[in-house]
Amino acid sequence: MQEGKKVPVDLVATLHPLGVPFHDPTLRVTAREAVRATRTPEGPATIHLAVSDAVDGWALDVAAAWDANPAVELPAPAPKLRVPGRATPLHAVRLVRTRRVFELLVAIVLEQLVSGAEASRSFSKLVRRFSEPAPGPFADLWLPLGPEQIRAIPLAAFPACGALPKQGATLHELARRATRVEEAAAMDADAAERRLRAFPGVGVWTARSAMLRGMGFPDAVPLGDYHLPSVVAWNLAGEERADDARMLALLEPWRGQRGRVVRWIGSAGSMPPRRGPRAPMRPLDPSPRLGAR
Repeated sequence: MQEGKKVPVDLVATLHPLGVPFHDPTLRVTAREAVRATRTPEGPATIHLAVSDAVDGWALDVAAAWDANPAVELPAPAPKLRVPGRATPLHAVRLVRTRRVFELLVAIVLEQLVSGAEASRSFSKLVRRFSEPAPGPFADLWLPLGPEQIRAIPLAAFPACGALPKQGATLHELARRATRVEEAAAMDADAAERRLRAFPGVGVWTARSAMLRGMGFPDAVPLGDYHLPSVVAWNLAGEERADDARMLALLEPWRGQRGRVVRWIGSAGSMPPRRGPRAPMRPLDPSPRLGAR
């Protein structure tokens, strides 16, 4: 950071995508500070970040655990939202490299084929049953599930916590090959996507979601998302419905930074009109006896 130069950071827009959409027990983010638990190669850790009034940027040493990309110039004029939402400048939404790919994938896999509310419910229940409290002074902050913890979860326990059986099988496979998973953090975009998609249960949406949300790849655009194409089309073109092809066409002027634009739309934009009722949450499968923790 250049001395005296203020670098705006929207902590919520930058860090919230690292976890599940609602009530993540491993992550807390407000406009002024963020706390996240993680499992490093040296052991469990709690990372506390804050925005300083003096420099309006990162104020704490993050011990090389997180790496926020600096603001960059887009390859075309900055996009404009047709339906303005919150006034979040594009350069305030940073992309984060956590260097903990497996932790990212646990939350993202649990979002496959379900609503954000269902993913958040299953993530929270699994963490609280099979993980442990994070170190440090923050009450009710929990460590994310690492490979060892995932391998110890019986497959039958995933539906009991609200996850799909397929999600549990995918997480078991990723945990079994966790070393190969973590190697993707040091790869370029093409190699990282190939590595992640080589694991059973990880497709283009899961791989690119991880690449964009916590691996720092600015051009990664998740494909196959139920809502994302319409959200992009609504904000850039005023169109209520779109598919992946239309989304990519609208994002083409910003090739190289398309994922960054998607993240900004998710933070500053608005949702297209809803045309149907919300789907109800699936009931939990109460059959496995997991005990209380």
